[in-house]
Amino acid sequence: MMNKNYLLFLVSLFSQLFFQNKLQAQNNDKNNSILWKVSGKKLAKPSYLFGTIHMICDQDYFFTDKMQKAFDATDKLVLEINLADMNTIMQYQQSMMLPPNKKLMNFFESEESYERFSSRFQKQIGLSTEGFQTLKPIVLLSLISQKGFQCDKTSSYEMNLIEMSKKNGNEIAGLETTMSQLKIFDDMKDSEIEALLNSSLDDMEKDNKTQAQMITYYKAQDIDHLYNLIIESKEFQNHEDALINDRNKNWAELLPEIMSERPCFVAVGAGHLSGEKGLIQLLKNKGYTVEMVK
Repeated sequence: MMNKNYLLFLVSLFSQLFFQNKLQAQNNDKNNSILWKVSGKKLAKPSYLFGTIHMICDQDYFFTDKMQKAFDATDKLVLEINLADMNTIMQYQQSMMLPPNKKLMNFFESEESYERFSSRFQKQIGLSTEGFQTLKPIVLLSLISQKGFQCDKTSSYEMNLIEMSKKNGNEIAGLETTMSQLKIFDDMKDSEIEALLNSSLDDMEKDNKTQAQMITYYKAQDIDHLYNLIIESKEFQNHEDALINDRNKNWAELLPEIMSERPCFVAVGAGHLSGEKGLIQLLKNKGYTVEMVK
């Protein structure tokens, strides 16, 4: 259950996106792939960079033969965080609790504004906020995000890759901790959290189209358009460095040593691949040959 909740938290980074662009992906687009081969710079064997979407309806999930072949050619799975590690899960459980001197209602400007949100949350999600007073608002965002899925069953690329790795006897590692990911939200001002909670409820009617648009881009493997839509969204404004760029830079510093030890299948959110500050370009800047696998 906690694994699923954490993945829903990750999806909340993307499920709030609002974009109006029409799909422009074509088969000959430059970056029309979510799988990239990383070689050169004295790597004994190539590693692979794979863009995930953290949760997707079962009918939209895909993993091609080329993806499977690339996965089978590696010995280690590298994720944003190691969801296979029980210590990581326990850390996540603990980090979801608010400090003793703070309650959910304290994030709101006034008691009246909290009551308005609580009433709307009850109506739209079907749950009372009273049971969440000691939990961080991320939990509420996850529940709101979950409502955006118009399907009964969902799949997780990360969890499926973990199961595949266990069957192959592959090592599993993470590029960062739950604490470092949650710090992004912990550092937000209370007013920003209040605005994010309210805007999430405001946008619920748009979520169906938003989810469908995002899935369409992902299934087209159009990482350029997906990246552009993410950074142009209102939720990412003023937080692009913390949510995307700074993390990419940190990961690009860690990956050379990791890949030098053994061939890796590096699976991170597809929004981290493209752009001048994306992982593809950052690894190229370090002298690696990074080639699209299609």
